[in-house]
Amino acid sequence: MKIIYCSWAQNAVFQWQDSKTLIVNDGMSEQTYQWKDGTLWLTKAKKLRHSKTDIFSVPIPNQTITETPLNFSYKIHQVGATDRTSGYCQIDLHSVYNDYETIRSLRVYDNSPGIEWRFQIKGNSPLLKSFKTFNTESIEDVTLLSANVPFYFSMPFSTPHFTTKVVGFQESTDHHSNITVVREELPYRKPQYYKGSVLIAENNHTSYVHLVVKLSPLQEAQSAYLGFDFSTDFSGMKVYSPGIELLEETPVWHEAYRIFSLMYAENESVALGAYKRYELNAHKYIPETDNTFTMNTWGDRNRDSRINEKFILGELDAAARLGITHYQIDDGWQKGLSSNSATKSNTMSWDDWEESDWEINTSRFPNGLKKITKKAKSLGIGLGLWFNPSKNDDYANWERDKDIMLKLHQQHGVSWIKIDGLRIGNKKSENNVNKMLQMAQKQSDGLQFNIDVTAGKRGGYFFFNHFGNIFLENRYTDWGNYYPHLTLRNVWTLAKYVPIQRFQIEWLNKWRNNNKYPEDDVLKPQRIPFDYQFAITMMGQPLAWMEATGLPDEAFSVVKLINLWKKERSEMQKGIIHPLGEMPNGYHFTGFVSYANRKTYVLLFRENTAENEATFELPLGEITNRKFVKIAGEGTLVSAEASMLKVDFSAPFQFLWGYFE
Repeated sequence: MKIIYCSWAQNAVFQWQDSKTLIVNDGMSEQTYQWKDGTLWLTKAKKLRHSKTDIFSVPIPNQTITETPLNFSYKIHQVGATDRTSGYCQIDLHSVYNDYETIRSLRVYDNSPGIEWRFQIKGNSPLLKSFKTFNTESIEDVTLLSANVPFYFSMPFSTPHFTTKVVGFQESTDHHSNITVVREELPYRKPQYYKGSVLIAENNHTSYVHLVVKLSPLQEAQSAYLGFDFSTDFSGMKVYSPGIELLEETPVWHEAYRIFSLMYAENESVALGAYKRYELNAHKYIPETDNTFTMNTWGDRNRDSRINEKFILGELDAAARLGITHYQIDDGWQKGLSSNSATKSNTMSWDDWEESDWEINTSRFPNGLKKITKKAKSLGIGLGLWFNPSKNDDYANWERDKDIMLKLHQQHGVSWIKIDGLRIGNKKSENNVNKMLQMAQKQSDGLQFNIDVTAGKRGGYFFFNHFGNIFLENRYTDWGNYYPHLTLRNVWTLAKYVPIQRFQIEWLNKWRNNNKYPEDDVLKPQRIPFDYQFAITMMGQPLAWMEATGLPDEAFSVVKLINLWKKERSEMQKGIIHPLGEMPNGYHFTGFVSYANRKTYVLLFRENTAENEATFELPLGEITNRKFVKIAGEGTLVSAEASMLKVDFSAPFQFLWGYFE
């Protein structure tokens, strides 16, 4: 007799066919699991509304099996939606062993295909033991080839004939300009191991795509990292390095890095779109809270030398003229100087701070922030500050630092705080940083964070990504390392895999430092229209990385575009965003599409190409017979048939922005 729990579009999410058979409907596929030896074994699966079922004749367990549990129980949760999180259905499978316990949870969000997998453990399990390699005489690692490395998630293949892509990501963007690395291979009989955050597997016969995303810090920033995240072989794929270290004598529950999985997507774009939809259900995009158009003065490379009351008051007027909604005073507002300060001192800090360091620097702000706050409020601008938590003993002072940030929020009306200098790499530091940010938000009135990923071991793009937005990169015309096409390239590559509306995208004063670039450099920022450079940021959260008072009068003509963008951004950024065209390199046609509720937005760019006309293919759906409404840009839509757009641009460095309705 079937026992049915929860509903997903009039279908059950979880069904117990009998005491050992669990059927899961994740909105895109139906998966049948056997419950055996304290874990799940996927025995068959099929795409929804299709008759063909894949049978896994040699199923593999969902995690490493060590022993049979002493007892087992399960619970079902159906949780309603909140302002920030969509409703979901979750099953918890609780197994008790001699020396440890585990809880395996499967969560499916409303109207969001795919499964979020959680795994918790209490006690000392063989699953957490490290392993040693013995490759003393051969290139091959005997231990790895034996396939005995503990894993905590698996997905079987119905045939050996898949093509797999493993996507790795890089943070520390001060040192890296290419954020994604894709490795494409065919599985083999023996396991092959990979570093990465995303694994895409396409059936070479049916073209159906399976997807696994590991929701963890990036590689070496993970706790207890084994040196790899995935493996593939003829039988399927596995996930490693759960991020849990050997546990203490008094056991408490520890959670592994979460995983998102999806099976039988029609193509790669559908699969990645489902992951982005999941992210926007697990942490909804709320325009009233999440929309920012931030200015941060450090982009003009004066560091903290100009940060003072008089300068900021003047900046706020110019920022308001530009349309800025949030003004962030970076490093330099505080009493304790950092090691990045333009002022030389013997008492500079970076890793560890005293509580008194985070008082307002009264030599720079003799009235505290009172005048700044009053002026910002009168202009409708939110105030933000910079903060660098103390790293001592893996953020042991997290509660003190949380209280410092709350005090700034409550006393000075600070709405956004940039979190800089993070250095994680073990579970204690992860947990303490997470508690600091989580509790600060819980005890505040809407405090949000920008998580800086420009240096060190931070949270990357899949971890600490629900606290606000991600501060992606620092580039400076002073060093000649800012090129608009490189920023566009990073936006484009990230938008393929993650919700780009969560990222701050920098936009610099292009009139500075022309002498830092070769005179004949056609891609230097001084040659590219200012509105084109702003358009690069429009799918994300624009970061005016500049001093507003340093802009020439001609710069403010961009306000017309900014005002148009403000009217449309909320609806556009609620959509699922995909890249279009070719990967930017300065000489391509490129762009983005956002599938919003009622509109399909397109933002298309012509870089320095010889041709005027380009054809863009939309990844999902057709736009035949839909009306196109142009919002801005010099480009012209020539035709729109099926999923193909033909667009004409009269000159290089033009864009076209509009929507189909």
